[in-house]
Amino acid sequence: MDFENRYIDELIAIREEARECKNYNLSDKIRNYLDSKHIFIFDSANQQIVYHRKKGSRQDLIKEIKKEQRAEKLFYAWLYSINKTTKTPHHENF
Repeated sequence: MDFENRYIDELIAIREEARECKNYNLSDKIRNYLDSKHIFIFDSANQQIVYHRKKGSRQDLIKEIKKEQRAEKLFYAWLYSINKTTKTPHHENF
């Protein structure tokens, strides 16, 4: 039995509770431990976002997320421009 992996979800829950109690020292220690296991937690205002990875660092993941966000923005800009150019003006004279 893999003891470390068995309790990952518990550690994530304990970390969330530590943050809610403003115990940032414990929260940071748990986050750093999880980072070493390629489990990366990012905090938003209302929740934790957890990424389980097989390899790579936190910085690698951040670069990948930023790349995906740029690609998504470019896609939506392209989609918007296509929608604007394919719409023809409505003329009642025709």
